[in-house]
Amino acid sequence: MSDKASCSGGDVRSLHFEDDTAKNGKHQEDEEKEEEKQEEKEKEDEEKHDDKAPSSLKTLCRYVETTLVPEEKILQFTIDKEVFGRERDTFLLPEDITQFAGMEEIGATVVAVYMRYLHDVLKQANMCSMVGFINPATVSANSGTIADRSRLVAARLQKTNGE
Repeated sequence: MSDKASCSGGDVRSLHFEDDTAKNGKHQEDEEKEEEKQEEKEKEDEEKHDDKAPSSLKTLCRYVETTLVPEEKILQFTIDKEVFGRERDTFLLPEDITQFAGMEEIGATVVAVYMRYLHDVLKQANMCSMVGFINPATVSANSGTIADRSRLVAARLQKTNGE
């Protein structure tokens, strides 16, 4: 009797295929279980951080979950000319806010919106002339040459009196 024979008279290749499919199914189940464990751990970590988070941050997260996400909305901000040297509109997605709240890596847009807030605080304290804000998107590694970015920084800093 040859090694290629089978009780069902089927082809050996089909047996290998069935065996591989069974292994892949088992492997997929294992991966799904591992993903579930990881998601549970992340959820537990979030709950721990939620306990320590300021109430204003919790309120912001609830707003994202109950209003922005279900209604597919975004937040629009106008950044005045005095903040970065020219007026511009910018937008925050719900993901931007949850990344910020979750202490994850954030993008230049979130930083720019926060700088706008800081500018408002400094304006109320009559301290705007002491600092100069630079739009993070214009000086990030992905925009222009190093020389161009250096000129932008120098030009913006010259507009402050540094007192």
